[in-house]
Amino acid sequence: MAKRTTNPQQIEPTILVKSKSTFKNEIEDRINKGEEILKSTIQSESDFINIKKEYSLWTDYNLELLKQSFNIPTNEYRKSYDNAGEWNGFMVVSTMDSRTSIGEEVQKFTSKFKTKIDNLSKLYQKIDLLKSSEPEIQQIESAKVELDMNQVFIVHGHDELAQSETARFVSKLGFEPIILHEQASSGKTIIEKIEEYTNVGFGIVLYTPCDLGAKKGDEEHLKSRARQNVVFEHGYLIGKIGRENVCALVKGNIETPNDISGVVYVSMDGNWKLDLAKELRNSGYKVDMNLVI
Repeated sequence: MAKRTTNPQQIEPTILVKSKSTFKNEIEDRINKGEEILKSTIQSESDFINIKKEYSLWTDYNLELLKQSFNIPTNEYRKSYDNAGEWNGFMVVSTMDSRTSIGEEVQKFTSKFKTKIDNLSKLYQKIDLLKSSEPEIQQIESAKVELDMNQVFIVHGHDELAQSETARFVSKLGFEPIILHEQASSGKTIIEKIEEYTNVGFGIVLYTPCDLGAKKGDEEHLKSRARQNVVFEHGYLIGKIGRENVCALVKGNIETPNDISGVVYVSMDGNWKLDLAKELRNSGYKVDMNLVI
């Protein structure tokens, strides 16, 4: 008669229910917290009572963390931590009696505390080997672009006189003015050229009266405006290098965007060269103020 064979019951594997990076940060935080508590000075029985209270809260949190971090609440990592320091041939005495001095009790307590921390440290070292039901979020670091502090990007409209005057002043201060249409295209689109040539530490935006515009229904009251590309590139520069590194030069009575707060507008009717030089210097450019005059 053939023997009946039974399939052994499959044991469910222990799996993290959170990402490894999250769990790693949590365990590291618990280790640091434990080491911080352990550094507390014990000079009296009162100090000892207080530190034991802190330890109790700390280790209770750790047990709950290890319980909730895995698909199996009574997992092997929680059991290992729970038993750490409790057995060393004999169970560690956790309460004082008449034969135990406070010094001996502190020594036993400290040893147990260190064993708990050591248990978490060993777990921390092998977290990358654990299986997790949560995929790791790949953090893609943005490529760090080195900004050229010898160049100044100039955004302009159709006012060639304002553009030329600004570029000459930038050159006079010892910096290279970057004007988009003067740069090689190499088959790039306009936005690609803007991306390539704006790796600078400072930008100047020329708001010159090149266009006219008004709100719909108010066409009788047209106002002078900068070209749309100027407004767009102004916003782009603010986003890329920071509004504190962008200065808008305004020529004449022209409408400027009123929904961008904290933007520096300098009138070209006044002593704009001195103001511009100050803005450049505030952005880290080495400006010889004697050249402004």
